[in-house]
Amino acid sequence: MVRIWCVPVSELNRQHLLGEHAELHCIVGALQGKYKAYRNHPETIRFQNRIEQLNDRHNQQVIEMHNRGYKHHSPIPGSTRQYIYSEEEYQRDHQELINRQKKPS
Repeated sequence: MVRIWCVPVSELNRQHLLGEHAELHCIVGALQGKYKAYRNHPETIRFQNRIEQLNDRHNQQVIEMHNRGYKHHSPIPGSTRQYIYSEEEYQRDHQELINRQKKPS
């Protein structure tokens, strides 16, 4: 599932952080016309006129990856303008992440 979460990257576990990072590159590539496969995906359409938001999210991911000791070798050229998610977006994605990260008893 391709997904860019609306929560701080510090709340993502390893799998979600690294997966989101890879998926963000696919979405940016589709928006730039490099990848046909993701062109009509809902997440690509969601960011159709919001590439600045993706650039900001990528910058946040890179900082978090470095904080966790991961190496990063896939820059995305672009602005560093900051985007703030709405409270509604945050609450929705925060709850979904909690539900996904719960371990079965």
